[in-house]
Amino acid sequence: MLNNGIIGIILEYLIVFITIFIISYFVYVRNKKKLNKKKAPIELCYVVNMYRLDIKKINYKKFLWIYSFINTFIVSTIYIIVVYLVDGFLWQIIIGMVLLVLLIIICYGLLGRYYQKKEGIDNV
Repeated sequence: MLNNGIIGIILEYLIVFITIFIISYFVYVRNKKKLNKKKAPIELCYVVNMYRLDIKKINYKKFLWIYSFINTFIVSTIYIIVVYLVDGFLWQIIIGMVLLVLLIIICYGLLGRYYQKKEGIDNV
C-alpha cells in the first residue's frame, strides 16, 4: 500500500488494474479464438439471456476484451474501496461482496444495453 495521499491511491489503482488486466489477458483472452458454446464465459451467457441477444451477432473476440476489462475494473475498484475506506476484516468482506454484486449488475447491465443498441443497428 502506498501512503502518499491521493496520488498514491491512484498509482496503486493503476498498478493493480494493469496487473490484473495482464493476468486476465493471458488466462482468458489470448487462448480463446472461437466461441465454444459449452465453454462460453458465464458473463456471455448472462448478457445473452438477460437482454435477449443473438449470440451469433456478437463479435466473440471483442467481447472477451470487453468482459476482461469490466472484470478488471470491478476487482480493482473493490480492492481500493475496501482497503482504503473500510476498517475491520469482517466489514471488508461484507462490503466487498455487496459491491461485487452491485458492480456486476451495473457494468454488465450497461454492456447488455450497449449490445441491444448495436444489435438493432447492425452486427455487433
